[in-house]
Amino acid sequence: MTEKKELILSLGSNADQKECMSAACTKLHEMFGDDIVFSQQMWTNPIGIDSDKFLNCLVFTHTSHKLEYINKAMKHIERLCGNRKRARANNIIKMDIDILKYGEQILHNNDWSRAYIITMMKDCPFK
Repeated sequence: MTEKKELILSLGSNADQKECMSAACTKLHEMFGDDIVFSQQMWTNPIGIDSDKFLNCLVFTHTSHKLEYINKAMKHIERLCGNRKRARANNIIKMDIDILKYGEQILHNNDWSRAYIITMMKDCPFK
């Protein structure tokens, strides 16, 4: 059996925020089952774009899937939440899911120093 890796995801939405966050969290719960913890949700100002505020959340779970599979699955959930390239070009982001940590691999290095990520990491169940 493949060893399970710690997985930390960052979710963000700046359009239909509450509905999209709820839909993404439901899909993630379906995918990972009861081995999932959601951080508090936080409203933040957009970084680098002109848009409405973002609703953000971190997700903590474990997976035996390869990183490529997780990437594809997260893009699929983004599309299910209504993400479209044309809307993104207009700074409308229904759902953005970034993989912050996969096993020992740290991704999106710049995100880790953001105040809202630091605050939500306090909800991390991993030791």
